[in-house]
Amino acid sequence: MVKTREYQALLSVCAREGCPLCNLVYESIYRYLDSWKYELFTDVDIRQELRNTQGFCHIHTWQLARMGATLPIAQAYRDILSDTIDQLQQSSTSTAAPGGGLFRRLFESKGDSTNKPNCPACKQKNQAEERYIHSLRQALLDDEFLAALSQSTGLCLDHFKLASELRTSEVVGNWPQRLRQAQLTCLKRLDAQLGELIRKHDYRFKEEERGSEMHAWKRAAGLVAGEDVLS
Repeated sequence: MVKTREYQALLSVCAREGCPLCNLVYESIYRYLDSWKYELFTDVDIRQELRNTQGFCHIHTWQLARMGATLPIAQAYRDILSDTIDQLQQSSTSTAAPGGGLFRRLFESKGDSTNKPNCPACKQKNQAEERYIHSLRQALLDDEFLAALSQSTGLCLDHFKLASELRTSEVVGNWPQRLRQAQLTCLKRLDAQLGELIRKHDYRFKEEERGSEMHAWKRAAGLVAGEDVLS
């Protein structure tokens, strides 16, 4: 197979702690937010998109804050608050009931997450997941990558489900079986490590040497709940 840049990225990230897809998608989003912080926040179309989505979502807003994007946030979110002020002023002079008209439209996207459009960073996240999952399926046909994935932490359960079910461009081959094989190997190894961690918390074995199994709880939390990539 052709070993593309994304194949190399997937192979490399298998050697790191945590779900490979969580790590790669986070890096992709970080690059996007870093570009927004320095350049894209002045783009007219992107500022209008943020007005339409009422800003970034909770996670990406505070990720930007931790990245020091104070001035870009101030400018972009002032647009949103200005829109809110205008709508509240119009609704205060309206004879319509408080729950109707402009007043209702002001909050309808906040109150119903199913109708609220994805924030720009969430759109980037979805695109990155689709791209890396397609590359992952192709990479699984390569024995070197299959061995590396089998020795990794494994995919978090959400990304394993997404990698198994997401509709992307067709990849011909037995990647579903190879994905399940690698994931099962990772989960069995983690299960054994969790058993050792629990056993060594018994006072009868407290003198035994501690090893990497003592961090198994964190790997399990990452696989079940998704990696804590923001820490």
